[in-house]
Amino acid sequence: MFVDRTAEATRREFSVEQALRGTGLGPGGAVVDHLRRHADALERHVVEPELEAYRRHSVEQFRVVLTAVESDRPVGAFEKDLLEYDSMMQALDRDLPSERRRAVVEDVLDRLQRLGDGVEPIVERPEDEFWPAVKGALDQESVRSLVETVVPFTGPLRRHRDTFAFEVRIDPADVLSSPLTGRLPAVSLDYTDEVVRAMRRAERQVVHETKSDVSERFD
Repeated sequence: MFVDRTAEATRREFSVEQALRGTGLGPGGAVVDHLRRHADALERHVVEPELEAYRRHSVEQFRVVLTAVESDRPVGAFEKDLLEYDSMMQALDRDLPSERRRAVVEDVLDRLQRLGDGVEPIVERPEDEFWPAVKGALDQESVRSLVETVVPFTGPLRRHRDTFAFEVRIDPADVLSSPLTGRLPAVSLDYTDEVVRAMRRAERQVVHETKSDVSERFD
């Protein structure tokens, strides 16, 4: 539920126009001009697949967190699998010094440990359905506090902003149907600034919506 909401909110917030402004190719560049005029095609061919990959990875990563909780082992014991499914880690600069990379990894694992600690009382409940298990494990204020603690996910991204680069290689011929696009070169689009902005706004929305759900379920 949280993963789907986050992916959908990020999709709503993400602006292709804003991302194109960050290409560094200049507002008059032929490639940028064509992509800007066909932002809907760029969203279908590039943005939506990226978000779908993020959603799949997040679901798989959460399954690994649950495995850690059920095994009574710290999430760090599952580091390899957790990082494999972490979309932010996939965007980490490969040339980072080992100590800086480790600092980012530890930050990501700390967030996932908080997530595991937060859901553990719910996982231990006998109820099969999510909300009955939540209500059986925690009171309303505890659940609201849990939402504020475990739903936010952009902390590592914001704290280590300069270590990430979200980039995609775009061949206009693959995105646009115009015969003229065959003459346009492929470009690398760095959309880091826009993805950070969109994710932060999505994060706030999901926290607000989830807290509203909590109030509804407990009232």
